[in-house]
Parts: sequence; C-alpha cells; structure tokens
Amino acid sequence: MSEGYELYYWPFAGRGEFIRLIFEDAGVPFKDISDRPTLLELKEGRDGFYPGFAPPYLRKGNFTLNQTPVICRYLGKEYGYWPEKEEDHWHAEQVNATIHDFIAEGRLVFHGVGFVKSYYDQVEETKPYIAWFKKERFAKWLGLFERNLAANHGGTGFVVGDKCTYVDLALLHVLRAAASQFPDEWAAIDTVPLLKAFKLRMEERPRLAAYFKSDRCRPFEGSSMM
Repeated sequence: MSEGYELYYWPFAGRGEFIRLIFEDAGVPFKDISDRPTLLELKEGRDGFYPGFAPPYLRKGNFTLNQTPVICRYLGKEYGYWPEKEEDHWHAEQVNATIHDFIAEGRLVFHGVGFVKSYYDQVEETKPYIAWFKKERFAKWLGLFERNLAANHGGTGFVVGDKCTYVDLALLHVLRAAASQFPDEWAAIDTVPLLKAFKLRMEERPRLAAYFKSDRCRPFEGSSMM
C-alpha cells in the first residue's frame, strides 16, 4: 500500500476541492481516486476504512479519515496551515463552520423538492428555491465573509493572523464555487470588494495558479455550488 495520500471523491470539484487546494498549495503529491464503484463501497468500511457517510475520504497507509472540515483541519495542522494564536484558531473554526453552512445551503436549493435526489430530476420544481437563494441569501452570506475578512488587518491579507491557513483555502474554494454557479450575481455584487480582491490574490499564489490551469483541476458540476 502506498504511503502517500489518497483522496477519494467524485470527478468534479465539490467538497473534494477543499482538500485538493491544501495539497496543491503545499506542493504535496496525492492520488485522486474517483471511480464510482470504489466510492460507493467505502462507507461500508472496505479495506479497513473507518466508516463514513459519503465522500470525500482520505487515506494514508492504514489511517483513513472522513468529513471535509475535519480532513482540512487535519491537513492544515500537518502542513503548517494552522493559526498561530489560540484566538485565531477559534475564529478560523468559526469561519470554517460558516463556509460549510453556506455551501450546504447553496447545494440544498438545487434539491428543493427531494434533497437527496438528483438536481436533474427536479430542474423545474427547484427553480423558485434557486431564485430565492440568489435574491435573499447570496449577498447576506458574502457580506458576512466580507466582515470576517475586514476584521483582520482591514481585509488586506488573510482571514486570521499573518499567514495562509486552511480557512483561507476553504474561503477561496467557496468563493470560486459561488462565482461559477452564480456568475451574474457575483459580477453584480459591489458590496464585497475585499472578498473579490482576496479571491484574486489567492488565485495568484504560484502553485494554485499553476493548478487552476492544469488538467488536475476538476470542473465545477454546475448544479449546486459543487
């Protein structure tokens, strides 16, 4: 068994992208595994995997881990993407939890009738939920992240402290997902200048810039901020 990291996730950006961005920014090689039969078996504890509900799953040797925010904290600590101060750690945790609330709500409105059914089985029925999210929620979520960013050095650097942490990479991904899923709303919103500058600044980090141009970068699914 390889002693390098293996990431098990579907063949699109989605929640796996939170994890990929840490690996890519840190320059850590990993194996990206996305074949459906393998993924469907993992939650049953196949090959010694600690049971989890759904991908992504992470494995290194005999150690396995599930749940995106948990994996990101684990990798963040391992590779130096960890806040240096205790207060910053907890603020990072707060923002990270909110990021996952945002992407979960954004996903849910694309499944407004049957939340575990495919979006493509409820395209017409779910349109009012998507319209509501774009009108009533999109700017509110982004406004909160704008204030979070502004709370640290006026919003010109990172979410907490003076270095990139796992929560910066998480925020980058959710902003890229939001801009991809709702391009008109992202282009039109003029109340989050710090967030927009943050997104561009993070995308220009050398390893990330190379990754986004590479064939390793998975596409957004286009049907739920995933």
